[in-house]
Amino acid sequence: MRAERRPSSPRIATFLAVESLSAIGSWATVLVIWGYAAYEYDATPADVALVGLSFSLPSVLLGPVAGWVVDRIGPKATLAAAKVLGVVAALLLLAAHSFEALALLSFLHGIASAFSVPALQSLPPRIVDEPYLARTNALVSMTDEMAIVFGPVAGGIAIGAFGFKGAFVFDAITYGIGLVALPLVRLAPVPSSVADGEDEPRVRMRDAFEGWKLIRRTDALRRIVFCTLAVHMLYGAALLSEPLYVRDVLERSPDVFAALQTVFGIFMVSGGLLAARLGDRLATLRFVVFGVVGSGLMAIVYLGTPWVVVAFVGVALWGIATALINGPSRTVLQRNSPVSAHGRVLSTDLMAGSTGELIGLAVAGLSVSAFGVQWTFLGFGLFVAAAATALWLTTPESSSSSTVPPCAPPDASGSTPSLAGASRSASPR
Repeated sequence: MRAERRPSSPRIATFLAVESLSAIGSWATVLVIWGYAAYEYDATPADVALVGLSFSLPSVLLGPVAGWVVDRIGPKATLAAAKVLGVVAALLLLAAHSFEALALLSFLHGIASAFSVPALQSLPPRIVDEPYLARTNALVSMTDEMAIVFGPVAGGIAIGAFGFKGAFVFDAITYGIGLVALPLVRLAPVPSSVADGEDEPRVRMRDAFEGWKLIRRTDALRRIVFCTLAVHMLYGAALLSEPLYVRDVLERSPDVFAALQTVFGIFMVSGGLLAARLGDRLATLRFVVFGVVGSGLMAIVYLGTPWVVVAFVGVALWGIATALINGPSRTVLQRNSPVSAHGRVLSTDLMAGSTGELIGLAVAGLSVSAFGVQWTFLGFGLFVAAAATALWLTTPESSSSSTVPPCAPPDASGSTPSLAGASRSASPR
């Protein structure tokens, strides 16, 4: 009898621990690059924003291609290739001697992330049994959440011991360790969608936009991707607004800004542990939508108050809300799409998040200048909460996190199905 595949198995637990270490290295590198640009090249705020844009743009520009690669060659092979690219990008940073080179290599890091994120998120349905899917997705999300807490610490230690470039070496090492640990992952085969037992047709380049089409046709997927876009608008706006908020509204030192980020990270990890503990009880469309409502309101509590104590309470609650959305939303996406399309669906969701961050950053830049941080976040928070409330009110109580089979039958041509029938079963209309 086949043993159950659980996230607590030594192989999977070790793999997830190594992925957490790799994420910490990458996050440390992102922060160090910003500092490196500021101190070594006297970068202006616009220059630093350009570096941040270099990280974000690949996920927006390469989403369809990244998803197609994941579904064509598999998430494990894609993750391996992305890690090799990450090692190269980290080592090339050691030879960067101009701000332009730094921005270009930041773009290369962004490319590695654009492929590695959907690949990693596509792994859970292939490495654990269905009853453990929601818990595993929460644990995968925690790899990024742990990075937010420990990435700055790792970067600070590396800078203190070896200078700015020490963090780049640390990042290359963690990418390499992740590459070595990949053989621990054993993938279940993609279920065949061909009734006569033949292999499923290969994913073709012209199928790269199938993730978009599938999301457009499937109600549950549309709602989740809209939630991702909306909540990441908050994150993008906060990226620009938080330092200004601490300086101009709270009138506190950068130490308070650092403390707020630490509290956010700690409570986000706590929320991730809670999501892993509750598993399927949170992995529903209605819960994700409700969580986005809470995220919008907590953003107002955090960045809309002039009182530092309330700000700490708000940022803690916002961290919990963030973690309680991440894992469950991916579980809903996976359970409402065929395994053979997970790469394209999840990369589209990543595109929506990256696009939302860019929109939030741009709108906040204009709004903060005109109205200030507090009024800006009152508007952002109310918009996100109201939009998610409208979704919540129109989501049937019977909405399940699993409404379509893991692999639907092919159409008459034998090609990848449109899932129109499955989409109707997921739609309340």
